[in-house]
Amino acid sequence: MLLLLTLNENRLFAMKIEQTKIQLIHNPTAGAEEHEAEHLLEMLKSSGYRCNYASSKKKILKKIATDVKYITVAGGDGTVRKVILAMLDKKLKFKRPIAILPLGTANNIASSLKIEENLRLNAESWKKEKLQKLDIGVAKTRKDEEHFIESFGFGLFPALIKWMDEQPRAESEEPEDEVKQAHNALLHLTKHYEPLKASLLYDGKEVNDEFIMIELLNISRLGPKLQLAKADPGDGMLELVAVRAKQRPILIKYFEDIVAGKKPVFPIKSIPINQIKIALETKDIHVDDELKESKLHTWIVDVLPNMVDIVLTS
Repeated sequence: MLLLLTLNENRLFAMKIEQTKIQLIHNPTAGAEEHEAEHLLEMLKSSGYRCNYASSKKKILKKIATDVKYITVAGGDGTVRKVILAMLDKKLKFKRPIAILPLGTANNIASSLKIEENLRLNAESWKKEKLQKLDIGVAKTRKDEEHFIESFGFGLFPALIKWMDEQPRAESEEPEDEVKQAHNALLHLTKHYEPLKASLLYDGKEVNDEFIMIELLNISRLGPKLQLAKADPGDGMLELVAVRAKQRPILIKYFEDIVAGKKPVFPIKSIPINQIKIALETKDIHVDDELKESKLHTWIVDVLPNMVDIVLTS
């Protein structure tokens, strides 16, 4: 009888200390000192996880152990995007739900999914195994194909990225200072940006006008922590935000309120679509937070539904 109790106690003890294995992909340049690899690994271990570590600066997802339950991404939006797109290129055996530890400046993907900012609470919540399907947007010309997690667009936001890339950034600059700088830049650009003539074809109707901003959103937030639409990232739809030149004063007022520290609701209603054709004369586009150029000016944008599972925290 005593031997049987001892065996049962040992089994229970083994169950208690059994750890879930995860693949941690970490951007070592993101976040503060407490986000260094050593601290993250210690936190995850104490939360019940056994980690395989990889830096996002090296070749990622080269090998995933069969017993890995989650791929955990510790970094900002750029790192999350890099991992998701790398996983799409892999065979099915590499596919795992993605857990996000948000360490970036904006963390738009994590914020849109209401993912916990406190890293320890975040990690401990993974045990609930609550998953959200994530769509991926795809934009094509005759020669180019771009995939996006957050947004794809023309006008103000490519101009903002170009402007931000040209600004010197002090190493000591706080993330919130960078966000405020971007808000001020958007206010200035909104006042002075030259409109783009464009043709939009969606839902069987054609719209021809001059625009200062055209965005296709897969998530609700864009750029420097701006919520532009109530986008559901797993509904098989994109949200079209198209700001016409004649709506410039409305957008100026919105950014003036943002710069003043207010929290205004974005004043221009988005339109849910699953496909759109856009023809316009501009070489500048943005794909998530990357500025790109294209020689072709007609784009077909649609959605690849339910491509990835994201681990939710609430």
